[in-house]
Amino acid sequence: MNKKKNAYNFVNSLMSIFALIIVFGALLIIIVLYNLGSLSFVERMRDYATLRVLGIHKKKLRILTLIENLITTFIGWLIGIPAGIWFLGQYVNTFSTINLEYTRYYNWSTILIASVFVWIGSLSTTLFISRRIRSIYMVQALKGVE
Repeated sequence: MNKKKNAYNFVNSLMSIFALIIVFGALLIIIVLYNLGSLSFVERMRDYATLRVLGIHKKKLRILTLIENLITTFIGWLIGIPAGIWFLGQYVNTFSTINLEYTRYYNWSTILIASVFVWIGSLSTTLFISRRIRSIYMVQALKGVE
């Protein structure tokens, strides 16, 4: 009985670490998606200006950036789920001892919640970044590197 109580106390003391990991994971999602979107936008600004000169409307360009970022998010999401499950197993194994073994545990509702958070983060950063299309100064964007 004493070992069981010690195990519960140990897990309870780890809950703050788990909460911290969740918070940093959420921040990482937002920061990485925003930086990827910004980098993609900066690299493609000249392409967007060229398409604008050729007559593509700003709304079509925003849809194009949305599709590009959704494809990138989908690929990352597909790779991230198995990588996250593997990481969880490795992380939990670090706390296992000779007397006490922890196993990874996840359920589909947790994966669904994390997936929804990733997709909402991706859509919001994409929409935020795609607003920059309005502010492209075409003459400057189309100038060659001097």
